[in-house]
Amino acid sequence: MTYYPYLRGRMYDMLALEALVKADMLGPHIVPIIEPVRDSKELQRTVQALIAAQQPFSLIANPQVSLYGLHSAKRYPLPTLSNVPFFHPAAILANDFSADFLTTGPQQTSLLVAPNYPLLAAYQQTAALRQVAGILISNEARLHAIAGDRAIQLTDSLTTPEHVADYQQLPDEFFSGALWAQAPFGYQGFGDYSLMGQRYFDRGMPERAIALHVIYATADGTLRIHHFVSDSNASMRGQRQKFFEALTKLTAWAPTHLTGLNATPALQELLALQTPPRFPGLGVVKKLALMHHFQLMHRLLSLT
Repeated sequence: MTYYPYLRGRMYDMLALEALVKADMLGPHIVPIIEPVRDSKELQRTVQALIAAQQPFSLIANPQVSLYGLHSAKRYPLPTLSNVPFFHPAAILANDFSADFLTTGPQQTSLLVAPNYPLLAAYQQTAALRQVAGILISNEARLHAIAGDRAIQLTDSLTTPEHVADYQQLPDEFFSGALWAQAPFGYQGFGDYSLMGQRYFDRGMPERAIALHVIYATADGTLRIHHFVSDSNASMRGQRQKFFEALTKLTAWAPTHLTGLNATPALQELLALQTPPRFPGLGVVKKLALMHHFQLMHRLLSLT
């Protein structure tokens, strides 16, 4: 079973990925797919760390969000990847798609993200599509009919309500698509957008509430996600107070529900912010929550 988490190249996503790679907490059954959004040193350092660790990974050649793909000259250029055997060239099937994006070097295989049926159907008989080893699609029958045994199920497993405070109405839910124990029927692997969701916002909007999102495995192996939401949400002020309101709920809930495989190093680091009280900023908090998810997936996939 192979897990393909889909990440945009945000700073704290890349810091999380870099830390995981250096701690050897991904492994061969996790293949991160990065869609660059920033020409940043964090992206450059993360790619260098992935290469140094010989960690399988993929980069989207034609990113469809933000401005990264619009500038040919990069302040932080990425290493040449054509001779990296564990690298998977990848592209999104979009209006700017080119078969050149999927050119493979020695021992490399390529990946294609197919966002909709009309585009995939239009390329169905092309040489470019025939050479692709894996096609990431939603769980849609007509997409699956074209992708066949190369299909990889890509799911947006995160509920995104209109306002963060609305998570109080849905504190705990099934984390769909995380079928780590066996491949979804007819698929060679699975992927998701983890805690970030498929929708991309170049700049986040201020919110009155703060929520901590923690993914965990139940006794039967099902993955769920719990949302811990602040209470003092009448105004934008008091980010530190809001964080500790949410964290207090997490620290009270964790001893009963987040034991065994769920008690990851990143989770312990997050819980340790309670005593003594330390608010490192929401970026660091998101980094730790993402690291917890991947550390948990690494542990689960090691069991198969």
